Amino acid sequence: FSKHLANAIQQQKGADGIVLALYGPWGSGKSTVLGYVLHYLEQAPDTERPVVVQFNPWWFAGQENLARVFLGQLQAVLPKEHEGFKELGNKLSEFSEALGGIAEIAGYTIGITLPGKAVEAGLRTLGSKPKDVPGLKKTLSGLLRNEGKRVLVVIDDIDRLAPDEVRQLFTVIKALADFPYVTYLLAFDREVASKAINKETGLPGESYLEKIIQVPFELPMIDRVSLRNAFLSKLDAVMQGTPEGRFNGAHWANVFHSGVDPLIRVPRDIVRLINSLSVTYPAVVGEVNPVDFIAIESLRIFLPKIYDAIRANEEKFFGYGALVNDIEKQESATFHDKWVQTVPSELKNSTKELMQLLFPKLRAVWSGMHYSADSALQW
Repeated sequence: FSKHLANAIQQQKGADGIVLALYGPWGSGKSTVLGYVLHYLEQAPDTERPVVVQFNPWWFAGQENLARVFLGQLQAVLPKEHEGFKELGNKLSEFSEALGGIAEIAGYTIGITLPGKAVEAGLRTLGSKPKDVPGLKKTLSGLLRNEGKRVLVVIDDIDRLAPDEVRQLFTVIKALADFPYVTYLLAFDREVASKAINKETGLPGESYLEKIIQVPFELPMIDRVSLRNAFLSKLDAVMQGTPEGRFNGAHWANVFHSGVDPLIRVPRDIVRLINSLSVTYPAVVGEVNPVDFIAIESLRIFLPKIYDAIRANEEKFFGYGALVNDIEKQESATFHDKWVQTVPSELKNSTKELMQLLFPKLRAVWSGMHYSADSALQW
């Protein structure tokens, strides 16, 4: 997928600017795909390889001058990477100064009306330093057109920004998207960005994005087998040092397939759980049931409300005693139904099964099964 995307970028022949988007949920591997795309572009011949400018707006979150920071990145990279862009760098500096450093001004001066105090402040800045902003933009376009060298601007982590910053960034992109020979490649969660834009502008987020994004790509669906194999491979390394015979394969098969596997839905989930286990497990290796420990850590990372319920109400989960009367049965059922409701609907059945494997007492709540003291000793 990344190779095809890289080929599509380097084979663009026309002078028109274009905005591409890579859509995918949080943690699904968008940044990794961008890395692969850049890898393939680096292997292309000089005549087909664009000048790449990487910009991560999340590094500058909380600042009002997102437009200026963005233009500053272009000014810093383009002349350094391509000899023919030296004059362009000087004009970008002048253009950035004219915009006053905030995205609202970029929108106002190039025809996108966004009312607000920031615009008023920007206009005062422009008033003190009058610049022909449309004229500067035309000059920049002429320099880019004359040079004829493709520029690729890669912007990642847009969905990590606050809603007002998401809207601000897209205002900048919309204002500058028509520069000739400039390709934008944006990576973000479409639903997150759409909601942020809607919250800030009151406009339908999807429609707003459609006016900016000319060619959208969806990240390929994750292969469950590959995801599972990646997790198990990394888990093997973490489990090194577990005493012989302590890791029960049958118990692990039940715990993993019933409850842990459904919790791992994107590559980032693997990173989160493995990072946690690599710190917490070595401290207790040889002292705990490793299978149960993996399951408990999975709950702590992915379903923290359940983890907190266990910590605060151990008598509701531990032990083997039967529920002796209807009142006790009803109280127990009410308590456990309450935490079950905090679980996403697609995970409720698997989570209940996992909890029964960890805490057999819960089978008395949901299936009427009871155990003796001998069972507690075995556990």
